[in-house]
Amino acid sequence: MGKKDKAEEYYRKALSLEPDEPGRMNDLAFLLIDGERNITEGINLEDKALELKPDNYLFLHTKGWGLYKQGKYREALDMLQKSWDLRREKAVYDHQAYLHLEAAKKAVAGQKNYPVQ
Repeated sequence: MGKKDKAEEYYRKALSLEPDEPGRMNDLAFLLIDGERNITEGINLEDKALELKPDNYLFLHTKGWGLYKQGKYREALDMLQKSWDLRREKAVYDHQAYLHLEAAKKAVAGQKNYPVQ
């Protein structure tokens, strides 16, 4: 647990040094969302990052994962699918992103929260 606290401290410090850098926003947002430390703050940070780079598949993925964690499965699926489609055009396969997309699909189909490793 101490490592995540230190990581959050360092991500916050990095963001304070570059407050308009969307990559820094995304780093902190993913830590907050994935670790369920502060999902709402993470989504708010990701919204700012997406204002600067609306078609960034990493940022879309982070926001989609946050929406999933909030139980907003339909919105999450739309966001994660858009991220996945852009990722396939511009990058390489990412298994964690695939698992998050599949979890959102299952949740929308059954409106259940499926844990993802």
